[in-house]
Amino acid sequence: MSEITAEALLEKLLKGKIIHDKFAKDMREKFLINGRTIDTWETRFKITINTDNLTPPICRQFDLLLLELNQEAAFYHAVASMKLQMLKRGHDSAFRDKYFALVQEYEAKMSGKGKLPAAATLENLAKVETDNVESAQSVAEVEEQFWSDIMDHLTTCRKIIENATLNNNVEAKLLNR
Repeated sequence: MSEITAEALLEKLLKGKIIHDKFAKDMREKFLINGRTIDTWETRFKITINTDNLTPPICRQFDLLLLELNQEAAFYHAVASMKLQMLKRGHDSAFRDKYFALVQEYEAKMSGKGKLPAAATLENLAKVETDNVESAQSVAEVEEQFWSDIMDHLTTCRKIIENATLNNNVEAKLLNR
């Protein structure tokens, strides 16, 4: 019995993996963030640091590159955060407007001859009506998190370069003694 269950579970997981892999591929190649694919952004922000050869001149080059990339990512992150905040406010406002309109509509239909639908029902109806704005908000959240992750990556690279620079300085002082 457990073998059949394990096989069935593995089969479901493999089907799920196929869907996941297709989604991940399409996401990387088709989902646009600031007009570019994730693959394009990866090429722009991927930094390969060869820790075997971090001389002072190479560390300076990395410092300049990281400064440039950090400024670019910080700008995109700020824009993404602003869009997200605006969409959140827009969604909240659209939801409240739609909810109020539904209450008014049902009150007019009922003309005092019955009860309004339950608040949860009205909320669900309002959510359906504002689904597009909620979807846009979800996309904005993904975009904002993307830029947060890029900035975290750049911070990690900067720390590696800072450590290498400190090590180079210590090494140079020891050699000059």
